[in-house]
Amino acid sequence: MSLKNICLFLLLLGLSLFGTGAWAADAEEQSDGAQDSTSEAEGPAAPGQRTFDPPHDDQPHSTPEHPTHASGASTAGGTDLTAAASDPTAILTMFQTYLWTTGTSDDNNIANTYLLQPVLPLTKRNVFRPALPVVNTSGKTGFGDLFLLDLQFFPLKSGTLGLGVAGSVPIGADEFSSNKWQAGPATVYINKTNQWGIWGVLAYNQWSFAGKDSAQSVNLLTVQAVLVGHKSWGYWAWTDQTITYDWKNNLSSVPLGFRFGNVTKLFGKRPVKMELGFYYTLNNKGRDNTFGLKFQFSPIFPELLKH
Repeated sequence: MSLKNICLFLLLLGLSLFGTGAWAADAEEQSDGAQDSTSEAEGPAAPGQRTFDPPHDDQPHSTPEHPTHASGASTAGGTDLTAAASDPTAILTMFQTYLWTTGTSDDNNIANTYLLQPVLPLTKRNVFRPALPVVNTSGKTGFGDLFLLDLQFFPLKSGTLGLGVAGSVPIGADEFSSNKWQAGPATVYINKTNQWGIWGVLAYNQWSFAGKDSAQSVNLLTVQAVLVGHKSWGYWAWTDQTITYDWKNNLSSVPLGFRFGNVTKLFGKRPVKMELGFYYTLNNKGRDNTFGLKFQFSPIFPELLKH
């Protein structure tokens, strides 16, 4: 890949982050002004490709006027913090770490993946989520591609809508990389009108635009169903493994499964989100279905990046 293409990608990414951040700040200021003068208103590999698509426990954010669910959740602590930590649109600083194992009926096809995916609120309504995987399989260990997701949130009467961009930087070893620079639009919608929890969807499509000529071009759709139920002991949720569809090769993967988690305090007063899940993935075109176990350990820092 040429230096020109690298510089172009970094420039576009920087402009998108700056633009969405400024957009969020302007939107917030306009919203605050309107409220003063009026009454209250409204981070897997594509099948058959050497690329990595991280799971997105993408948790949209709740604004003061639009709590995480109908009963009203804040980030103050306890049950409210658990609800916010399980909401993909929450403006909440977390350092998410995942560890999961994927396999088939053949014991030789076991893969272990560690994923670091911080959640970094850039403004009151904008969240940046980089994700860096480390993969171990067949006796080999290496980095996967760096995934980037930036979302700008808009409060609705029914919940939160998010629009943004997704991209992948091919920094991984050949075994775990697409060897292609990728980018595309991203969107998320989370409905928060129910007392029992939230539901919604996150989706993005990435196209390759540069990289090794010998690597296959990428046109990959990724969708994550969001379904979270709040309980006195924590929460249950649909798996955060993503549905993928490879447009070029007509390859699909559809995961089925559940996860369970809670926020507790460790190391003194530090809140930590811990989650355990399992999933079974259906792959088409005669490919073996896969299964896996997944654990999440995510320290939460409500005091950081507050806006």
